[in-house]
Amino acid sequence: MTPEDAVLALGQASRYASWRSEDRGRSSRPADVDTRTAQRLVRSWLPAGESGIVGLDAERTVELLRCVGIGVVESVVVHDADEAVAAARRVGWPVALKTTVPALRHRADLGGVRLDIVDEQVLRDDVEQMLELSWARQPDTDAATGPVDVDPASGRAPLEVQHMVPGGVACVLRTSEDPLFGPVVSFGLAGDASDLLGDVCYGIPPLTDVDVATLIRMPRAAPRLFGYRGLAPMDHAALEDLVARVAALAEDIPEIRSLELHPVVVGLHGLHVLAARVQLAAASRADGMRRVLPA
Repeated sequence: MTPEDAVLALGQASRYASWRSEDRGRSSRPADVDTRTAQRLVRSWLPAGESGIVGLDAERTVELLRCVGIGVVESVVVHDADEAVAAARRVGWPVALKTTVPALRHRADLGGVRLDIVDEQVLRDDVEQMLELSWARQPDTDAATGPVDVDPASGRAPLEVQHMVPGGVACVLRTSEDPLFGPVVSFGLAGDASDLLGDVCYGIPPLTDVDVATLIRMPRAAPRLFGYRGLAPMDHAALEDLVARVAALAEDIPEIRSLELHPVVVGLHGLHVLAARVQLAAASRADGMRRVLPA
């Protein structure tokens, strides 16, 4: 053992002592989350004796998230220009048009997303262009959700029409069930920061208000949420509330194998969840005593 090793050990001990002495906050669990109803729904959707992963459709996903006070902006699946125009009239102009092909999903730079469409003819043109673009890129299956739903008449993957929400910073919030740690919540800013650079941070429920506040500030790209380069800060209080609700859901329902909210657009006032995915599986959690809040 060298003097350097001793200094390093003392430094680590000092940092640990400082961490132990910090205020860890109070439970971040919102009072209005109803995980009992969510649990009943999840167990009714899991087939008896099912050992594999079950992906929820959009309707059930929305119903589940509603139990904990999370809303998802309505998205209408369409297969052609006429359906797209009808959907736009239903959800209200302006609209966004998105492909469901996994390789192009969320990729505006590759033509998989068209935003701020305010005119019927422009929408019709965008639908035809996007269907042609996605034709060569669609696989038979998606690793996350299984077989890709295609129109039996045309053989093409459908599109989605969604009302445009106010601009902001796009984030991605996920949970997963880890064999060692149990439920794990991850947060990052959507796009290359998380997809290519791995700029994602993690927390293990139950989370305190300090944990939640720290989680959304840990990614290297997080300054974009807090007034980067003179811009107005986004509504980080709404984001913290969303993280707390997701953490409570993951904590109470071990059958949720994975949950993804992507993207979550955080604006100056409030936020909007534009898409959500949930996968269920039989519960196999045995780590409850390791994840208790400090007294």
